[in-house]
Amino acid sequence: MKRLLLSLLTLLSVTLCFARPQSRAVIIDTVCNASLSEMKQIVDSFCRQFQACPDSLFLWAYLGLGEDEIAASATKESKDAIQLRYKDRVYDPVLKTGDVAIDVYVLGVRWWKDQHLGTKYLESHTDAPYSLTQHLTATYSGSILEGGDIVLQLTPLSEQRTRVQYEFRLTFGRFLSAFISDKTWRNAIEWRFEAILENLVECAETGTVQDKIRGPKP
Repeated sequence: MKRLLLSLLTLLSVTLCFARPQSRAVIIDTVCNASLSEMKQIVDSFCRQFQACPDSLFLWAYLGLGEDEIAASATKESKDAIQLRYKDRVYDPVLKTGDVAIDVYVLGVRWWKDQHLGTKYLESHTDAPYSLTQHLTATYSGSILEGGDIVLQLTPLSEQRTRVQYEFRLTFGRFLSAFISDKTWRNAIEWRFEAILENLVECAETGTVQDKIRGPKP
């Protein structure tokens, strides 16, 4: 009985040590020096390409993220610890729904093959005060991820200034979440979604995105 109790306590302590949140988020409130219509057009392009041809995002929205290669020397804390390879794509421009087959790599090794990422893009607005919300939601066919959302709320401040409230939220499956420490989240995932917003704003402001070295913030 004592041995059983000790085993249960040990198991409980190990479980608690490795228990990590399933849901994590990046939330940013910033100002873009472009009109609401210009910023809206950039977000529309991002969401459409994300659903229909995600590889094209490496030319601008994903520029500097380093996700076009699988890092052979990645460690569990590195910026390339978790990567996706996009494969078959199906997109409905009327319903604004998409489905992309992906392979998931962890530490440079393919862990899951032919996972499906389903997406739905919605747009809504309020009149007083005026704001536009663009919402891309995703669901996954496997158990490694439960879903995700990218939400941008755009509010005009002037003819050439727009407030951008950005939220990226991701829910991992229970198994994968055990491997996502705070450090891994910061080094492998969080900085990328911060960089995506920076690229979207830069594109709206200048019409292009300059390639630059990016990575986790110290």
